Amino acid sequence: MPRVLLVLLAALALAACGGEESSPGPATGASSEAGISLAGQTLDGESLSLEEFRGKPLFVNVWASW
Repeated sequence: MPRVLLVLLAALALAACGGEESSPGPATGASSEAGISLAGQTLDGESLSLEEFRGKPLFVNVWASW
């Protein structure tokens, strides 16, 4: 039984590694201009848009602490 399991795991690993090579870029063929639009308000009441951060690194923390 352990030998059969080992063979199945090896076959699964080989199947996962196979396939055609992917080219860099979006898989859907969409341009890099496509994306989400996000806008909101800061704690000070100022408006804030995701467009203001275009071309800059941005970290969005969506961790919930409840």
